[in-house]
Amino acid sequence: MDQYKAIIFDWDGTLVDSTDWVLGAHNHVRQFMEQPLWTKDDIFGCSSLSTRELYPEIYGDRAQEAMDLLSEYTTKYNLQGANPYEKAEALLLVLRGNGHYLGVVSNKRHEPLNEMVDHLNWREYFTSIVGAGYADRDKPSATPLLLSINEINRSMEPRDILYVGDTETDLLCAKNAGCDIAFIQTGGERPDLIRKYAPTYSFMTTKEFYSFCQEQKNEKTSKIA
Repeated sequence: MDQYKAIIFDWDGTLVDSTDWVLGAHNHVRQFMEQPLWTKDDIFGCSSLSTRELYPEIYGDRAQEAMDLLSEYTTKYNLQGANPYEKAEALLLVLRGNGHYLGVVSNKRHEPLNEMVDHLNWREYFTSIVGAGYADRDKPSATPLLLSINEINRSMEPRDILYVGDTETDLLCAKNAGCDIAFIQTGGERPDLIRKYAPTYSFMTTKEFYSFCQEQKNEKTSKIA
C-alpha cells in the first residue's frame, strides 16, 4: 500500500451499505413508470452504466422524467441510506494515519453525496469529493476519477492511486483512468469480473480490506521498532 499516494473510494456499496436504499429509489421510479420492480440482482446486473447512461436506455423519451423522480426521492430520503459498513471509518483512519490522501468518486449525485458525508462527520477525511454530475461525465468514464486526482494533487499520476469500489462500473472507471483497484465484492463473489478486469486486490467486505491495511500498518511499525 505504500506505493500509493492516495486512496480514492466509491461510496455506495463500498463505504456505506445502501443497497436496499438504492433498490428502493429505483423502484420508486419504476412503480411510477408502471414497470416491473427490480430485485437486488437486477441492480447488480446493470452496474456497468451510470444512471445518466442507463435511464435513457430503459425509459427512452421519458428518461428525464425518470431522472427527476429519482432526484426527488434522493432529496427526500437521502440520509436513510447513511449506514457505514463495519470498520469503514476505522479504515479511513488507518489510511490517513499512513499518510495517504483520501477521496471519494461516486455515481451518487454530488449534492446528496456531500450531505451524507457531512451527516457522518467524515469531511475531514477527504481531500476531494466527486459525485455524479460534478464532472462532465460519470463513471465508468475516467473523467470523474481523473478530476479527483487533480483536486488532490496536480502532480499525482494515475499510477499513484488505488481506487476502491464494488461494481463493474468501478472496475471500468479504474481501468479507463489507468489506476489500480481494490475490488470489494459486496454483492457476492464475482469471479467473472475478477477474470475480466484482474483487480490488484480483491476482498469480500470493507472490513476485510480494513484488516489487510491494519496488518500492513502493524508490520511496518514492527520493522521500524
